[in-house]
Amino acid sequence: MPVVLLDLFTITIFTAIGLSFLAVIMLCTWFGNRRYDGVGYWLIASLLVLVYSFIMAEQLWLFKLEGYASHTWLNVMRPNILLCLAVCLIAHGFHRFLQINQSLLWLYAAQCLLIVPLYAYGLTFELLPLHTTVLTTASTSISFLFISRYLISYQAKQYGMTRVICLLTCGLSLLLSVTRLVLLVQEEPLLNCVEITTAIACINMLMTQCFLTFCYLMLCTQRNAFSLQHMSFTDPLANIYNRRGYQHAIAALAPHKEAAVMILDIDHFKNINDEYGHAMGDLVIKDIANIIAKTCGSMCVYARTGGEEFSIYSPLISASKIENLAEEIRLVIMDHTTVKAALAIKVTASIGISVGQSVNVFALEEEADKALYQAKRDGRNCTVMQLSMAS
Repeated sequence: MPVVLLDLFTITIFTAIGLSFLAVIMLCTWFGNRRYDGVGYWLIASLLVLVYSFIMAEQLWLFKLEGYASHTWLNVMRPNILLCLAVCLIAHGFHRFLQINQSLLWLYAAQCLLIVPLYAYGLTFELLPLHTTVLTTASTSISFLFISRYLISYQAKQYGMTRVICLLTCGLSLLLSVTRLVLLVQEEPLLNCVEITTAIACINMLMTQCFLTFCYLMLCTQRNAFSLQHMSFTDPLANIYNRRGYQHAIAALAPHKEAAVMILDIDHFKNINDEYGHAMGDLVIKDIANIIAKTCGSMCVYARTGGEEFSIYSPLISASKIENLAEEIRLVIMDHTTVKAALAIKVTASIGISVGQSVNVFALEEEADKALYQAKRDGRNCTVMQLSMAS
């Protein structure tokens, strides 16, 4: 009987208890954020890891009763399959949560082509020592590499430090797994290497699950914050910026000296609501917002800033190009037909433009508003530009 420096059963049972608490936290996280794709996969993965830890605790209890006379428990196959599946589901969850465009085929193909045949062999024949440990390390490494790939993608950049913690967790888990293998394959294990490596494996599993659970919670919290910000910055009817979002987007632009502001107002919009109903008026708002979005593209910041009023801000390219853009928007609106059931109506819009220094957006908006009123006085359905030096 070997001298046991660390009781393997005690290590695994405490690991299982710790994973139980993390599973409860994950269940609460899922309950509050189940509307997001991927969180359900993380919950299932957490439960599988928990089941795996209790199965291994049971196995080690039996070997403890035998006085740890052998290390054959290192090659127990089926519980390790649970662990490999759990890490696959973690990767699957990141793929769904981050809305990665790439197919999941590569993740599961890599597991099936490299790991499944070796596991099938291991379930059929007598294995060399550490066979399952090597396979488990290889399988989890593949999944962690895919997770890292998802986390460095463009879709994950907005999550900042949470993404960094996830990447560090994956790297540390891989490092501990490799360290365990290196210790186990030594011909003359020192200091009861099996006990030490089992402790490393339990620490690795508990640490990884702890950090990942924290990351799941932070990712969901950040997603909620993004959703709230989107709602506070977006007009729910037009699905473009409201005034708050408009001002925030302008403040985030790269520095520029001159700018142009356009204010667009739908002509006789009250008559549309009175004659055709507010549902038709809402549809007109949506159609004009779509026209502005398609025409301006990414070169401008645009928003619905009033009932039938829209504002468009652009770093100045040239006064003539801004005027041409305003005319293009006006003509597209004039040619567009809004259809609702048997009703079909056309509307027009008046646009006021102000061009000047960008240091005072409010002054530019005042000048554009004056230009808009001039367009109304000129008979509506026209564009008026007012050059200024707003400061």
